Amino acid sequence: MLMYGWMKFVEVAPERYDWAVKLMTGGRIDQIKDQIAAAVSPGDKVLDIGCGTGTLAVRCMKRGAYVTGLDSSEFMLQQAGKHAASAGVSDRLTVVQDSVTQLRKHFPNESFDVVTSTMALGEFPREYLDYILRDCKRILRPGGRLIIADEVWPERIVPRLFYTAGMALLWIPQFLLLRRALFPISDLAGIIRASGFEVERVKTWAASSFQLVFARDTAAAESMAPELRQEQAAYAPGLAQ
Repeated sequence: MLMYGWMKFVEVAPERYDWAVKLMTGGRIDQIKDQIAAAVSPGDKVLDIGCGTGTLAVRCMKRGAYVTGLDSSEFMLQQAGKHAASAGVSDRLTVVQDSVTQLRKHFPNESFDVVTSTMALGEFPREYLDYILRDCKRILRPGGRLIIADEVWPERIVPRLFYTAGMALLWIPQFLLLRRALFPISDLAGIIRASGFEVERVKTWAASSFQLVFARDTAAAESMAPELRQEQAAYAPGLAQ
């Protein structure tokens, strides 16, 4: 909630968005996006949900991927286009302005190799998350990967107590600013599993409510040969929990 509320505030000024996100993630967002991009291969078709100003999309395109950036904000998509042009990869970028709840309106089955999302799902209740993630599974090709980074409830007692105290202090000003209550995701990895994915690794950070989850379609993961599993586990060193 704390991260997401700040994000909604700075979205009205996209030129300040990137530094604001760095501030509220303690500077970790660049590392997080580097790790996500490291899991993308040349030629992959990637859907970046809530692409914002396109900083993750540009990282993926520099690795040879083709990215569709989905965002509800026209201003954010304009910034994403500018970033792609500056990086010389605009020919690899497609943008779609709409909500993540409208995936089936835009994308047929098995359209993408990778679906990514950073700090875009925290505004949705559990039933919406279930629907969105099932749709992500539908649009992924066999063996496709789902990579999500978002704000979650801290699992340990002491961090949860501090986080709850911070939420209590900021709940009223956030509601007055945004006109709605926002909450972190509870059991992100469990929700992803319930939607038919196998969670392969989860990355957390000390003194942070941020979590990075790497998952793959369950059927594809179960059929993967053991040697390929070992190769994938070693693909992006340093990501294991």
